[in-house]
Amino acid sequence: MGLEVLPPDINRSEIKYIGKDRKIRVGLMQLKEIAQEAKEAIIHDRIKTGPFISLEDFLNRTRPHIHLQDVRILIKGGCFDDIARGISRPGLVWEAIRFFGRKEEKKAPGLFDLSKNPVRTPRLKRDCHAPYPKHVMLRHEAQVFGFILSVHPLTLCGDILKGLDYVRAEDLHSLVGREVTTIGWPVTGKTVHTRDGDPMKFITFEDLTAVYEAVFSPRVYHRFCHILNITGPYILKGRVEKTFNAINIMVNRVGFLNKTTCLADFT
Repeated sequence: MGLEVLPPDINRSEIKYIGKDRKIRVGLMQLKEIAQEAKEAIIHDRIKTGPFISLEDFLNRTRPHIHLQDVRILIKGGCFDDIARGISRPGLVWEAIRFFGRKEEKKAPGLFDLSKNPVRTPRLKRDCHAPYPKHVMLRHEAQVFGFILSVHPLTLCGDILKGLDYVRAEDLHSLVGREVTTIGWPVTGKTVHTRDGDPMKFITFEDLTAVYEAVFSPRVYHRFCHILNITGPYILKGRVEKTFNAINIMVNRVGFLNKTTCLADFT
């Protein structure tokens, strides 16, 4: 589609997705498990007081409405990268832990706490937290967004794809009537029923070149329905068809793309 998807940013993102020209900025709504109160507090304080200039500034301004778990998710999603001031994401997490630890220490001790020594949180050494490895950052993206944002997930299967004979999505239009093997990452799907009441499914897949639609007839759907709701890289075999000027694949076999993938997996 030619759109550039921008990561969430603590000073640029709204709660919903926003777009300008050919760019779309991920909204705070995409961050899983962040309380609605926290999202609204971020936007409200930003409008009232102006952009946040650092993590510490953010924490001081939003503390009554933000919890440590919310901040962890924001950090994992890269929301503070532009105001991190050279501190890595692990370092930002450490700063957040220290901040909330200090707030707990300031609370009045309870009846049974008088004899306990307060636990001091060590100071952050700015050079002791290396950035997360790439694979960890990708795992965090999957956790907080529900998908990998910074790269197409199929790029992580490069070594597998090198040894696999498959047709790219952008070339399917030239292979109408042919049996082909494709690979793809599921984008969206819809289950419908035939006139006889039998379920079948339409799933939109994408590879690194384009999107395409795969059709699972009632017979094929009955055989493979138990794996069709799983997010991951698929390998599909079927016949290329053209219906109302739209290219699709009538799937007859499907499996997961992994290090042991071969056509024998389909039988």
